[in-house]
Amino acid sequence: MIIDFSVENFRSFKTEQVLSMYAESKLSHHAGNLFCTNDDIHVVRTTAIYGSNASGKSNILKAIQALKTLVVDSGEWKDGDRIECYEPYLLSNSTSSAATKFKVEFYLQDTRYLYEIDYNEFQITFEKLSAYYSVKPSNLFTRESASDWKSVNFGERYKGGRRVIPFFSNNSLLSKAGNSPDSPDIIRDIFNYFRRSLYVLLDNHRMKKPTDIEDVVSTNILNTFLRKADFGISHFDVESNSDLGISIEFPDGIPPSLKERLISNLTKKEYFYHQSDNGELVKFDKSLESMGTLKMFDTFPMFVDCLIKGNLLAVDEIENSLHPHLVELLVKLFNDPLVNVNGAQLIFTTHEMGLMSSDFMRKDQVYLVDKSIEEGSELCSLDEFGSSLKDNSPFPKWYSDGRLGGIPSINYHDIAEAIKGAFNA
Repeated sequence: MIIDFSVENFRSFKTEQVLSMYAESKLSHHAGNLFCTNDDIHVVRTTAIYGSNASGKSNILKAIQALKTLVVDSGEWKDGDRIECYEPYLLSNSTSSAATKFKVEFYLQDTRYLYEIDYNEFQITFEKLSAYYSVKPSNLFTRESASDWKSVNFGERYKGGRRVIPFFSNNSLLSKAGNSPDSPDIIRDIFNYFRRSLYVLLDNHRMKKPTDIEDVVSTNILNTFLRKADFGISHFDVESNSDLGISIEFPDGIPPSLKERLISNLTKKEYFYHQSDNGELVKFDKSLESMGTLKMFDTFPMFVDCLIKGNLLAVDEIENSLHPHLVELLVKLFNDPLVNVNGAQLIFTTHEMGLMSSDFMRKDQVYLVDKSIEEGSELCSLDEFGSSLKDNSPFPKWYSDGRLGGIPSINYHDIAEAIKGAFNA
């Protein structure tokens, strides 16, 4: 469970910006939207991020994905490989070659941790993992050298396994140690937390397809959703056609288990059953369904999976191809303490103003992003507006009116004149 995530010098973010899931005040207001930890820290279950196009909304999610890449994948990188997720703020000489910095505070197995990492194009220049066993954090390890793996400072709590693990300058120590069987259990647990429990869905990312689902319970949930959310669908079914696998050619050397799994997925096809006017079920090919139906069909299993497992799911432009009421349903499921019993979290970017309604969202659950050349993208939660914005204020109206910022500045006159000028050319 994420408490705070901060980013500095990444894409459109020049100065340090913090996306906080920490709920500090008015804990009785929309109390169901909060999850209370064992040490009485309250964390919001969902966070919505608004802003104009190119303001930097998506870059928050890309920063989370970059952090996951550094933790999960960098241990496999070869010496001298470029760190592909190094994308500094390029509109200032002071940042264009400076380090990118991430910090994330999170809960795992009832313990609070703080992980920090600084890196440039080819090196991880600083890395630190701390644990809160008391009010003050305890150092687990601190790395202040890019390549000197013998100089890592290990704390007293780092025990139960091997300490000294060689790494290249572009490998994170957490990635190397977390994927090593002789490391302490807690280091492997934290590594697997990033690997298995953080999911970022951008436009180019593959979602968990329904054809991947073999769990009967998950299939029943999806069928219930299709029946009860006004899609006009009785149920779906997945059929296999083994003849399709005969024509598939694979490169030499592909592992048999991978080949078998690919053939299984490629020979599966989904069908949807609709009820006719005489009560009979009519089988529809997937191609006959609407884009919105297929988007929800592809997306909903991932939401369910994260809810069941208590994972964090970050989704870019959550409303794409979906009716606002369906998106509202997804957010409500994460906000519902009777459904979201394992502390799952949802972070999403959106332009859908109805989702910021004070009827079901707290001020500290809504963030706005503005951008300027001087400062880059800046994050601001509605909670930072203080008493000028009440808990029951009409958030969408004030946002639409421009009273909260985070909306595009449009010069209609100049745009119209440019178009009219084309007619006279």
